[in-house]
Amino acid sequence: MTLTLSLAAAALVAVANYVFKDTITSSVTSVFTASFLGLFVTAKLYQLFVYPYYFSPLRNIPGPKDHHFLLGQAVNQFKAKSPNEPYVSWVKRWPREDFIRYMTFGNSEALLVTSLAAHKEILQAKCYSFAKPAFFRRLIADIVGLGIVFSEGEDHKNQRKAFRGMFSLGNLKTFIPVFRSKTQELSALFDRAIAKDEGVVELIEVFSRATLDIIGIFGLGVDLKNLSSENSIFHECYHDVFEPGPAGMVLTAINAFVPIRWLPVKPNRDFMRANGIVRSILGDVIKQRIEKVRIAKERSSPGHRVAEEQESKDLLTFMVEEKYFGYDDDRWTEEDMLNQILNFVAGGHETTASALVWATHVLSTHPDVERRLLTEITQLLKRSPRPDYAEMEGLRYLNNFMREVLRVYCPAINSAAREAVEDVLIRGVLIPKGTTVLGMPAVIQHNPSIWGPEVDAFDPDRWDNLSGEAADPYAFAAFSQGPRICIGRQFTIIEFKTIMIELVSKFRFETMVEGKVELINPSVMLRPRGGLKVRVVKRE
Repeated sequence: MTLTLSLAAAALVAVANYVFKDTITSSVTSVFTASFLGLFVTAKLYQLFVYPYYFSPLRNIPGPKDHHFLLGQAVNQFKAKSPNEPYVSWVKRWPREDFIRYMTFGNSEALLVTSLAAHKEILQAKCYSFAKPAFFRRLIADIVGLGIVFSEGEDHKNQRKAFRGMFSLGNLKTFIPVFRSKTQELSALFDRAIAKDEGVVELIEVFSRATLDIIGIFGLGVDLKNLSSENSIFHECYHDVFEPGPAGMVLTAINAFVPIRWLPVKPNRDFMRANGIVRSILGDVIKQRIEKVRIAKERSSPGHRVAEEQESKDLLTFMVEEKYFGYDDDRWTEEDMLNQILNFVAGGHETTASALVWATHVLSTHPDVERRLLTEITQLLKRSPRPDYAEMEGLRYLNNFMREVLRVYCPAINSAAREAVEDVLIRGVLIPKGTTVLGMPAVIQHNPSIWGPEVDAFDPDRWDNLSGEAADPYAFAAFSQGPRICIGRQFTIIEFKTIMIELVSKFRFETMVEGKVELINPSVMLRPRGGLKVRVVKRE
């Protein structure tokens, strides 16, 4: 409404000046200008101080009142000790509400989804009544690309359909040897650390290298060799993009609401340089793959597919054959494929690395959990030294452990930020078009009305005794749910289990942290501030 009034006033001034340019006096122009300014100021005051409190259909929804009159809850978010705060604190204050209303930049209203019923309706029944909001696009699009993550409606359905074969269980099983091979490289790295540095290892660094290598093989068909090389330009630049330092994180967060990436300050320059190198390297790989497929097609019979020659099909070769040289009308450009690769590298690398960091932290601080996990894994490896998919799936405690890690320490922060594309009714609440609706995994997974009074305790056994709303699949929000459920969910699960089986069977981990782990904030990932070190000890 504010924008409409402002544009109407501006148009009125412009038309009046043009139509009466020969007769209009300076005093009349002044009147029009003053009218425009007055209308604009009135509209802004209405937006800031009247509409949210007296006319908004959301005004009676409970929520915090300690917001800044212009910046909303941004100040409290920046001051919080975790990127999941103050949201998790709010859900513990109002655990049985469907929504919590809070203010964002410009005193705009936003809704935090807090009940399982509202969560399910938004993700399933009304999924396509919402889209990724503009602020979320500005927050992460430079990092993860404009691929399937930002596709909407029919375009999203078509993209998921196109990738279905790549993420089929049959194809993912063929990558288990890749997971195992890279985990053995990781074990060798731990052995070197034991021999040279008394076993002290910084977890974010090593797991980031391992998962980047794995997603490189799956996504690009290329071994990036980050584990075997101490100096990897690609890894260093990718790390700088995801962890640009405190000042860079603040600028990234502000840029989500006020575009400031153009400012000539060092964090922006460093980010643009690192991001440019990452995109350039990936762009070169794409060009080379296009040429390779082109030559192969020229030398082969019609209908021949290069990907079919490979035991494990990589994502890039699939895209080049099916979407770049494809026969349908929906062909993709090099830029389209780059955006998709950036999506999958980010989704299949940083999130898994973070999950492995927190899993190892739990093993170093919960000896009872580690002991039970080791017993189960040891029994399996005695029967089957190289377990297949079905055998890994049969590890009940490992499965519970993985789900509890992802519940308590979910890597993704704002994975389900949405914006209403139309007026929509959810649980009796009329949500106006344009309203931001925030669905955070941590909020659902730390809601005591769903998970009980021991919601914050790390307890893998809870997964054997789920009841009430906790037994609903939507209560586990780490991969989202519904039509937009993470397409790489099964990939991550198999990768996580393969790595855990190898590491737990060979090493134990001793914590080097006293007290609670400090977290990076602001951040798009749940990451320890300054990294997280453990001492790795070889098992006898």
